[in-house]
Amino acid sequence: MTTELILIRHGNAVRVNGDYFHAPLTSLGQEQAAQTGQYFGAPENHLDGFYSSPLRRTQETAKIIGAKIGLDPELRPGVQEVMFFEAPALVILEILSIFDPFEDYLDTRVGIPIRWPIVGRVSEVLLDILAKHPNQRVAVVTHAGVISAALSWYLPEKRWRWWRTTVSNCSLTRFKVEGNRAELLSVNDVKHLNPVIVTTQPPTVTVEVAKEVHPTEKALVFEKPPETDKK
Repeated sequence: MTTELILIRHGNAVRVNGDYFHAPLTSLGQEQAAQTGQYFGAPENHLDGFYSSPLRRTQETAKIIGAKIGLDPELRPGVQEVMFFEAPALVILEILSIFDPFEDYLDTRVGIPIRWPIVGRVSEVLLDILAKHPNQRVAVVTHAGVISAALSWYLPEKRWRWWRTTVSNCSLTRFKVEGNRAELLSVNDVKHLNPVIVTTQPPTVTVEVAKEVHPTEKALVFEKPPETDKK
């Protein structure tokens, strides 16, 4: 049984007095969500299930999309953004993932429950959603860090690349999931949006820190900084 899983990053949002946890959508974010809803409103793109993180910016995005497609999103706390207290463990374990025991563990947990910061709770929710929608198409309105976590869970051999990736607002990341295996169909797909309204906001500070500990390529972990010429 194959399910199409679509992860939608929330629309453009604005911090309130530096607070991103309760950030509302901007007018631009509302238009991004409306165009996303129009896309899924087409019969060929219909959704059988619709879910959202409970944070304000995702709820507002999902509400606008839902109004266009006639579905109320079900809120799932497990797919909210990386939380501050999770970041230290995530950073440490991601660095340790260059070593064989950790890498082997990640490779054996593809598509099944995993004990790993952020990825563990995200995978638990996604597995529950997938079990409810065999042979259907489902979408989850979520966050940049959550999308990186899902990509690294399903495709651990490129996890360093996924954690360095920040997808655009209201972009679509698609998987075709069968059992515990997933085929990646697209990352950061924004073809449904008018190009003039495409934005790629930086994620929360916590997520930015997690992303920055990953070098562009895994091999760079072992590289020494170049020596300066001595004259």
